[in-house]
Amino acid sequence: MTPEEAFGETRRFLSESGFNIFLKIRAFDYDGDVSSERKSGRILDGAKSIILAGFGGNSFWKTLSTYLDGNPDFREKHTDLIDAYTALNMSRAGEVLDSAGVRYELAYPFGENALALDFAALGRLGGAGVGSLLGILIHPVFGTWISLRAAIITDSEFAEYDRPLEGFDPCPSCDKPCITACPAHTISEDGWDWQACMEWRLDTDECSESCASRVACPWGAGERYSPEQMAYHHSFVMKSVRAYFAGRPGRRRHRGKTTP
Repeated sequence: MTPEEAFGETRRFLSESGFNIFLKIRAFDYDGDVSSERKSGRILDGAKSIILAGFGGNSFWKTLSTYLDGNPDFREKHTDLIDAYTALNMSRAGEVLDSAGVRYELAYPFGENALALDFAALGRLGGAGVGSLLGILIHPVFGTWISLRAAIITDSEFAEYDRPLEGFDPCPSCDKPCITACPAHTISEDGWDWQACMEWRLDTDECSESCASRVACPWGAGERYSPEQMAYHHSFVMKSVRAYFAGRPGRRRHRGKTTP
């Protein structure tokens, strides 16, 4: 099996497991877009390509739920089911690459080395989306309902690579219902005030199970996560937020608007 065939098999396997985003990015292009601390060569010397894997829309949750129904022990053994399911499937994908003698390393946007790669930059370069006022990528089909879950860094090269989206920049011409939908007023024409948003969510349960601004976005409405999936994602985001602010006793507190 050639490296190209191995990656084709990896793509098919991941697609069957619910990961419908599989994009090839030149390491050279990525490295030119990020800081020195997040370059691909720090993970794999001689890196030539990066494969970005993730999911868009609400089909992933259905696939995951089917897997959990058939594997109750997996649910019992793991706390963060999406991260664990991602790592499991990427490990299995790695077995395909190993059998073809492909040199590679895996990277994730979670765990101890979550900041090793800039997944938002990879997403933009590979066409997974463009920037939005919500601080996350937005896709022509999936809207903001996308999640970039893993990357394969390899010294293999490909005949073709994915490219950034062209002619798609929906926020400037949009009516921007995301701005008025936010109860904490943390979305504006200038973008998303991350700290104010997280502090609001620490002070109230109003946004504990979904993001009103994300739901209000008209793009990808048909691909919106189910209420169950939204609540699941939000519960794990808040775990990280609480840990982040635990050592910052001087955080701002506000009700209803962003403070200066």
